[in-house]
Amino acid sequence: MENTDHINWEFETIAKHTLDILLIVDKNQIVKFCTPSLESILGYRPEEFVGKNAFDPVYPEDRDKLMASHREAMTKESMVDEYRVFHKNGEIRYFESRVMPMPNHPDNLVVVSIRDITSRKRMELELENRKNRYQELQNKLKHYSQNLSSVRRIEDLKARLMKELTTVIPDSHPKIVVYNRETLRFEGDFTTGLLLYMPLLTVGKLQVDDKQIHVLLGDHKEQAYILTIMAASIKVSMDRIWFETLVHYTSMVFESLTMIESLMVQLDTALKKVERPQWIIKLLFHLSEKQRMELSSDLHDTVLQDQMSLLKRLETMVKDKQIDDELALQLKGILQGLTDTIHQIQVTCHELRPPLLKELGLIRALEQLFHDTQASSTFTITFTTENIEGLNEEVTIGLYRIAQELLNNATKHSQAAHLHFHLYRSDEALHLTYTDDGIGLDAGNLRPSFNSMGLSGMGERIRSLNGTIEYHSRPGNGLQITLQIPIIG
Repeated sequence: MENTDHINWEFETIAKHTLDILLIVDKNQIVKFCTPSLESILGYRPEEFVGKNAFDPVYPEDRDKLMASHREAMTKESMVDEYRVFHKNGEIRYFESRVMPMPNHPDNLVVVSIRDITSRKRMELELENRKNRYQELQNKLKHYSQNLSSVRRIEDLKARLMKELTTVIPDSHPKIVVYNRETLRFEGDFTTGLLLYMPLLTVGKLQVDDKQIHVLLGDHKEQAYILTIMAASIKVSMDRIWFETLVHYTSMVFESLTMIESLMVQLDTALKKVERPQWIIKLLFHLSEKQRMELSSDLHDTVLQDQMSLLKRLETMVKDKQIDDELALQLKGILQGLTDTIHQIQVTCHELRPPLLKELGLIRALEQLFHDTQASSTFTITFTTENIEGLNEEVTIGLYRIAQELLNNATKHSQAAHLHFHLYRSDEALHLTYTDDGIGLDAGNLRPSFNSMGLSGMGERIRSLNGTIEYHSRPGNGLQITLQIPIIG
């Protein structure tokens, strides 16, 4: 009897002082016993809860799963679950419970140990929300930066920025205002104390007051474009970092659009002049070379590869002994035509993007060019050089293209039997002399033009290299061309 009293005393002490909730529940889910901690954790006094269904306070969406777990615990070892419960005041709490069956009890009683994990779950949810928010902001920035490549006008940039801010931070209430630096006034009906901050605003830097964040996106035609959002909308540090990065991207594109517009105005003015500035000519030849490279790459990687694949398939068919002689003969004819086409595509690729030019230099590339040209021409070519080294890429490509044009002219028009190229360097200048014994031409009729990439077009290329070119020829007396290009460094 004394031992039983001691056990009851220990149980009452544990039940009274435990921080967790202890329930005893029967097979019908009715509460038979609960500890006083129920009131401090869930708001119910023990006498209010005893005799009630243990699952009544459980959040509806979690109830079926928890009841199934409770039934399993009747026949198995202890079960652990996490679920939501309504506090007596209506607040949602998070619980973790362990259900342990009482062995050999006639009423199939179970002991349920319940721990309040609300603080932990809220922290986990907050971390998960932060992780999701971070991922969302990262994706939004990536998508925004990619979309900016298609923006062509400042008005389009403004619209894209407004859409992004309204989507990602709905309560930011973004506005872009324009300040005229000549009149020292804001355009439209905009009235604010922002005027006080104008001397402090620099491109891409946030200026924060009590209610708003201001940032200068850039200047265009004496007009300052200023973005303003509500300061309270930036609630956490990651939102601020996202906003600063967004502004950084936008400011860079704003500056680029302004520079491009200015460049286009200069370009339009220059193109209307009779004699184009050297920088225009350089730009046009640079774009031309870029297009040649891209076209060569496209031909090589698509058309040429397709043709070579088709050639291999046809070669396999021709070797098939089951094909009759007449069909085999037709296929061989197709094979020959396809082989010629592949060769022509390779030649075109080489002309567009000269092989060896970058890897082995100008001299080796020109030797290969002259060798290939002479193999399919009626004239002979002599090529001599002296003291050629250390040429930059622009000069190297320019001279190679000039040699191509001279060969093209000789093939189509000169009727020459012999061509001579002499390339040498002296006094920090590069010299190229070309002579042939062809029918000649009237050198006085040559007019430099970028659109004409023949002999006259060479003058534009030479001028882009800050060089000079002279033509010496009369009808019936061949052609001599001398050119000089200064070498810097």
